[in-house]
Amino acid sequence: MRLRCGEETFDVQVRETKRGLEAQVAGRAIRFALERARPGVFVVRDGARSTTLHLVADGTVLHLSWDGVAYALLVEREGARTAHRPDPDALETPMPGRVAAVKVAPGQPVAKGEELLVVEAMKMENALRAPRDGVVRAVHVAAGDRVVPGRALVEIE
Repeated sequence: MRLRCGEETFDVQVRETKRGLEAQVAGRAIRFALERARPGVFVVRDGARSTTLHLVADGTVLHLSWDGVAYALLVEREGARTAHRPDPDALETPMPGRVAAVKVAPGQPVAKGEELLVVEAMKMENALRAPRDGVVRAVHVAAGDRVVPGRALVEIE
């Protein structure tokens, strides 16, 4: 399977082994155990270390929240073309939710990784961060707004 996250694309192969699962990602083997805690919630174990992730599938998009970071992974099938190409200057939510906080305003300079918005989804708060340095051109949402993937929330120039 091929997964795309932002501008990066990863070829991923997953197989079961006697000790759990093994994923081949970009030629690197990752071994782990995966347990379903409840619908949409999984515990990933890597030796003595464990972490919880939240995963929701919406068509060909996997919405993943892991270690406080939200990801939207597009599952690309051979020969498939994506209907939606995100605006490189716009920040979108990776999953449906409600805006809990807006932390920027138009004209404000931002640094890569700076928290711009907080979106509540699946009973979790997800910080949406600046993908690069820039200046906020526009903010299209306010606290309390419902949001869905594909909608520009903040534009950075």
